[in-house]
Amino acid sequence: MLSQQLLLQQLTRIHLPGNANFICLADVIYYENRQNGVTREVMFGGTLMDINDKENDGINGFEASIPPVPPPHRPVKHRVPQQPSGARNNRPQRAKQPKPKKKYRVMRALLITVGLVALGAFLAFFALESASDMLGLAQDDKTITVKIPEGSGTGDIAKILKQSGVIETPLTFRLYSKFKKADGKYQFGEYILNSNMSYSQIIIALKSGNDRQDVVKISFPEGLTIWEIGKKLEENNVCTAQEFADTLQKEPFEYDFMKDIPANNPSRFYKYEGYIFPNTYDFFVGENPVSVAKKFFNSFNENITAEMYDRMKELGLTLDETITLASIIQKEASYPQDMNAVSGVFHNRFAQEDTYPQMQSDVTIFYVEKFIKPRLTTANQAMYDAYNTYKCTGLPAGPIANPGVDAIKAALYPDSNEYYYFLTDKEGKFYYAKTMAEHEKNIYAASKVGDVNGIATD
Repeated sequence: MLSQQLLLQQLTRIHLPGNANFICLADVIYYENRQNGVTREVMFGGTLMDINDKENDGINGFEASIPPVPPPHRPVKHRVPQQPSGARNNRPQRAKQPKPKKKYRVMRALLITVGLVALGAFLAFFALESASDMLGLAQDDKTITVKIPEGSGTGDIAKILKQSGVIETPLTFRLYSKFKKADGKYQFGEYILNSNMSYSQIIIALKSGNDRQDVVKISFPEGLTIWEIGKKLEENNVCTAQEFADTLQKEPFEYDFMKDIPANNPSRFYKYEGYIFPNTYDFFVGENPVSVAKKFFNSFNENITAEMYDRMKELGLTLDETITLASIIQKEASYPQDMNAVSGVFHNRFAQEDTYPQMQSDVTIFYVEKFIKPRLTTANQAMYDAYNTYKCTGLPAGPIANPGVDAIKAALYPDSNEYYYFLTDKEGKFYYAKTMAEHEKNIYAASKVGDVNGIATD
């Protein structure tokens, strides 16, 4: 073995007594004193042993005289201390690494800041929305019928009002109701409310015990003028006809469709004639004329569809031109099938404007004589002529009535025919003609029945 060889090399350099020598057996090297028979182990398994002989063996001080022999290189094996039998984990515990506390604190502070900002934004939005809803500000003017079942609590009522479109924030209504000490005082029944009512108005209405007794329901047929509509409102004590007409002329209304209505046209009579949509409405007795007008405008806005606007674009017509034509069709015909045929005649004349520059519709003259002239304090011939289709070219200055959906659709989807004239008799029968000669024959035939109206009958 290498360790034995190294040791022997070192030992042979030492002067020993004549009676001493070294013996090497396997992994053990012995020192032998032949004089007294003493034998000492010098090395066992590569480890140098103490060979100092306390007895006089002739080699005292021998250990110190032997140069140190480096031990052989062997891998050091570390023993892991054995855990007690009751220990839960027999594996050595790994030292805990310190956490990056500073980074964690920064992240936590950032998250808290973001959360507070988001919470603040939400609360601000909720507060603004609640205030707007509570005061009825910036809300649509829409009449809504609400039914409150017997035994309904404030929470149930708030939910019903939300689903019906009367309020937007049920939680705010419940809090406001508690603040006003109105909980438990609401009465069941059917109520007519408005989406622009404040919470106070709603609470007063729901505590009344039944629906308002000052609500009137009025139906307006197609083809009425603004003045005729105003008279019906006056008859039902909603507002006077003059108040209604003046409100339409003076108050600023903001609807997108109004952008297509010509502004500041001195020849136009009522600016919003044609846009007071015929329908059935609920009004309050003594209702504000502005609120009344908005109900008509809302209905108009809901009934003029995107498809209609697309069709107007295809035909090269504006909204105001479409409504003006529809108002004339509405006054000339009572039934959809007749409306489409009459519309076809007018479209044929528009397509041949050099030959037929005027529409020559009798109903436009009726509008001038019956509704324009009586309302003006001074004569206005320019306005009269702007509505008289026997004198003006093409369409008149504005609608002459408020048409319904059928007449509007007829203006956009005319029948395809070859007629340029039509008329009706007293019984409502229609006569169509391609030429003036044919038309004159129809006039003669219709006159025997009586009350001839139509194109070129004046």
